[in-house]
Amino acid sequence: MADSNELAGKVAIVTGAGRNIGRAIARQLAAAGASVVVNARSNQAEADAIVREIEAAGGQAMAFLADVADPAAVEAMAQAALKRFGRIDILVNNASLRREKPIGEMSYADWREVMGATLDSAFHGVHACLPAMKKAGGGTIINIGGISAHIGSKGRAHVMTAKAALVGF
Repeated sequence: MADSNELAGKVAIVTGAGRNIGRAIARQLAAAGASVVVNARSNQAEADAIVREIEAAGGQAMAFLADVADPAAVEAMAQAALKRFGRIDILVNNASLRREKPIGEMSYADWREVMGATLDSAFHGVHACLPAMKKAGGGTIINIGGISAHIGSKGRAHVMTAKAALVGF
């Protein structure tokens, strides 16, 4: 973990931060001095565990459960960050669903579920956080994609499409 105060006084929201890459990003941002909102869709225990890790290392964090495919939930998360930390400087759009289903068996609902969590969520995050970033004089938005978006992956057309679309976004 980085040990610097490069991001002291900054506030970051990391979606999909309950595990894997999102968890690592949240921990690194906190190690660099940022206060971090740890987002998870439904696993409160995972989100709380990351918050405890950050706090044990001397950082500040809060857990916030929100389905980031829901614009009202993302807005509520941004407002909670502002209430607790007073600003938003960094948004990491990391949330994603990694489902597998052959395209011929995939329903439109399957397609939309992945698009909502992976692509639409980034749009919702930007809309919810941009006013606070402008007020703070700027900010950073990071969209997490993946190399598989460029090379494909069997049974994951919806996931690859959503990740590739983040490049355009």
